[in-house]
Amino acid sequence: MTHPSPPPARRPRTGILAGAPVTQAIVIVTVACWLVGLIPGVELGRLLGFSPLLSATEPWRALSVMLVHADVLHLLFNMVGVLLFGSFVERSLGHARFLAVYLLSGLGGSAAVLLLAAPYEPGWFSLHVGASGALFGLLGVVLTPTRSLDRNWGGAAAFLVLNVIYSVVSQGISWESHLGGLVVGFGLGCAALLPRRGERSTRDRAVTVWFWAAAGVLLVTMVVAVLPGLRASALMAG
Repeated sequence: MTHPSPPPARRPRTGILAGAPVTQAIVIVTVACWLVGLIPGVELGRLLGFSPLLSATEPWRALSVMLVHADVLHLLFNMVGVLLFGSFVERSLGHARFLAVYLLSGLGGSAAVLLLAAPYEPGWFSLHVGASGALFGLLGVVLTPTRSLDRNWGGAAAFLVLNVIYSVVSQGISWESHLGGLVVGFGLGCAALLPRRGERSTRDRAVTVWFWAAAGVLLVTMVVAVLPGLRASALMAG
């Protein structure tokens, strides 16, 4: 009598999106918003884009800006970047911390736009769209000075340099959102990935505390920094 052989063990998933469900969800939702925006009469860019003038009366735009893009090339560029860097960052930080980096970096991009704009100048009335701030936040994590990440540092640096050059030679690129997102992502990356001394369990707890403490400090700092701009926005909006 022979016993049936056990079923073969399932191989772990491999590939760029393995272990990165939040990254996948972000791309799916963002592409879905693009498709909805193609419906005649539906102007999601106008409804969800960020403008310093509207920042006080419609504050949700500081985050909703990440869902809308100027054109299909803008969408494609940002989503390819999110797939390349986001999947890696999510596997490195975990789902919750990755989502926090993405959202806070996007918020940091909007905060930088508001902070660096001046009332009554063209930039104050301009409508900004895109997930570039959030994408640059992910890039900031990858550029964290640590050896604990098995990452393509050269690829991330080249991506950053190409974007800087493109921002200089092209019109309408929001370098402010790029800068704001990069700074926030780099700060959170340092909080999560720089080495800690002690036993593994102690290090893990310290990393968690440091990361969420840094997230809170960065959030408060951004709010305080843009308070004058918010007051100006409220006055101009009537």
